[in-house]
Amino acid sequence: MSLARVRIVLVRPQHPGNVGASARAMKNTGLVDLVLVAPTPLDLDAAAPMAVHAHDVLARHRRVATLAEGISDCGLVVATSGRVAGETGGLSPRALAPTILAASAANDVALVFGPEDHGLSNDELMRCQHVITIPTAGAYASLNLAQAVLICGYELRLAAAADPLPDARGALAPAALGEQMYAALERALHAIGFLHRDNGTHMMRAFRRLLGRAALDVYETRVLLGLARQISWIAGRAGRRERDADAPLTTDTHPGSWALQHRKEDP
Repeated sequence: MSLARVRIVLVRPQHPGNVGASARAMKNTGLVDLVLVAPTPLDLDAAAPMAVHAHDVLARHRRVATLAEGISDCGLVVATSGRVAGETGGLSPRALAPTILAASAANDVALVFGPEDHGLSNDELMRCQHVITIPTAGAYASLNLAQAVLICGYELRLAAAADPLPDARGALAPAALGEQMYAALERALHAIGFLHRDNGTHMMRAFRRLLGRAALDVYETRVLLGLARQISWIAGRAGRRERDADAPLTTDTHPGSWALQHRKEDP
């Protein structure tokens, strides 16, 4: 099974050598699509010595300004993170490899790796449906960037050679549409008072995890987008009615107000 639709996304890579070594790891495991998000000024000549026999992968790389741009057309987005506590704890590459392969049958899939010094931010992790955490000794969980790419690529290669292969998934909603839906959902939940300043971020992470596991297609995502917009519209209309009800009567807002104010008292 080909891994041509699995994209490696390196977010703010800092060292050309790591980019070159990542390209070599990709070539070793049959990955060909490399995207760099907001890299530090990258000298390809400095990266090339580490990209032995993978200069073609390095030469075809694309650069984008934001993670959103790098994953906008992907139906499945998987982050890698060394953080294992609480909400950010993830699955091993071996556990997630069948899910990635099944999605890649009909969708572009992104594997997202953070910068060498501190990894992906919480906001970047929120954009991903799944998180991979590579098992390591507890004393030191951080891996070299290219090592992480190689381990993930190796597990995908093993899964691609399995018999039987994972059942293929149909077309999933691209990440750009998913982000549009989540933004509308957040506005709607604020409008009805379900979200507020103290719980908004936490609750939206929960919704993202819930809906991310559902692997929504385009139609399902558009249904939720329409629902969120309808909730916002109804909440806005209800708010306007409340404001109108609380407003003092005037000749402009109540046609009978002038007559009420100027009626003659009964003799």
